[in-house]
Amino acid sequence: MIDNSSKPGDIKKFQISPNSGGQYVEASSIVSEFRYYESVLSNTVTATAVIVETGLETSQALGGSKSLLDGLPIRGGERTDIEISDANDVKLNFKNGLYINRVRNGSPGTQKDLYFLDFASKEYFANEQTRVVKRYKDAPISTHVKSIVGLLGPSMNVDVDDTARNYNFYGNDRKPFYILTWLASKSTPSSAGSRPGTGGTAGYLFYQTIDGLFFKSIDGLLKQE
Repeated sequence: MIDNSSKPGDIKKFQISPNSGGQYVEASSIVSEFRYYESVLSNTVTATAVIVETGLETSQALGGSKSLLDGLPIRGGERTDIEISDANDVKLNFKNGLYINRVRNGSPGTQKDLYFLDFASKEYFANEQTRVVKRYKDAPISTHVKSIVGLLGPSMNVDVDDTARNYNFYGNDRKPFYILTWLASKSTPSSAGSRPGTGGTAGYLFYQTIDGLFFKSIDGLLKQE
């Protein structure tokens, strides 16, 4: 079997939609590099695109000779629908899109513009605008987790491993991701039963992948194939 892992992938779709709700711009032709990051140690997925723009690629879509930054315009928060296929024909499709977090390291020139677009998930932006304020009374932590994720929006879901024992706490006006990570450090899997303490268990992780949000037992993860 031929190993194609070192070969570059193909950006099939890179559609940036303006916040005004107008027509999107297909920018795949000006993306020279795209890096996507996810980790069980990170609450959100992130990505970075290197844009090299001469103006010719997007001028028709923007109705003139304006650059993508000024013509769309890009000011932060724009949804970008991305689809990538690697050399082994494995497809990476961001069904819920990624959102532009910032533009950085711009290097304008007479012939071309070079800049970086940093992306984050919809959940990242929802977390920045939400606070956990109420008291959560005696219930399993896994029940609290589902309730707190619901604060991020009605369509937000999380894959949760059931936890043992009841817990109560105050939100203290913290951001949801802060509370969820804090709760992960206090969780034990339901398979631990009612045994006192946390001996013999490795705790939980709260993280995001392309497939969604997860609140998972480390013991359970290590038992997977």
